[in-house]
Amino acid sequence: MRLIIVLAVPLICCCGPVIGALVPLGNLTSYGSKHYNTQCDIALGPEPGASTSATATTTTASVPQSVERQQRPEKNPYAELTFDPDDPNVTDRDLACASAMKTAPIQDEPWQETNSGPAVSCAADLALRYPEAGGTATMADYARDVIYSASIAGSTGQCAPTRAPAVVVVENCGDPTAATTAVILPATVGDQGYCGQVVDPKAASPGDLVFWEYVDRRATRVGVALGPGELVTVDSGKFARLRIPQGAEIQIKRVLGGGR
Repeated sequence: MRLIIVLAVPLICCCGPVIGALVPLGNLTSYGSKHYNTQCDIALGPEPGASTSATATTTTASVPQSVERQQRPEKNPYAELTFDPDDPNVTDRDLACASAMKTAPIQDEPWQETNSGPAVSCAADLALRYPEAGGTATMADYARDVIYSASIAGSTGQCAPTRAPAVVVVENCGDPTAATTAVILPATVGDQGYCGQVVDPKAASPGDLVFWEYVDRRATRVGVALGPGELVTVDSGKFARLRIPQGAEIQIKRVLGGGR
């Protein structure tokens, strides 16, 4: 296999960071190869017709989640991933993954716990009140505004619909493990799909983002979850309260930290 990748920053493993170099992907350790592919799968989302979801329940008896999150690097170690331009075996998926890794946070196993806190409570309220406040009827902007407004509720002491500012720099977007004063999502649904930490569907909480209808490895629809069963989104220019789509072709991402 001639596929070559440049790991300009550390790979992570259970023992801590390991410095990588210009190496064949096939020569990576089994853990490293699996970890890379898992990160790509979650960032790019499920393939149409997939029989299992990237958010499927996984074994939780290995490393405690609190330990995993303490070991997480501040920046995605694949953010500087590049490919040998002369390698004919580089696939479209590899290129899409390299692009997604620029902003996607490093992922744990799908989170199993529900979320709580002032931002979560505010998100549930705003998701339903937003249409009454004259909010935009654009799907991507709806998600941006609700999440931004909820994320600043703790610092402002108010839960009120607010337009999200323009994105200046997107890095590790919507990572609920990061200490940020506000969550500002990218401008498009496809780019928003790279953000957040993947959540098991049973743990879906108010303010989690639900992505579905993936095309060319990018989500085309997004909604704000009200809990494990419902979401609010924009459908044909109108606000709609829907059941969360069932099946493999969805992902649920958490972008709000529970402490906010």
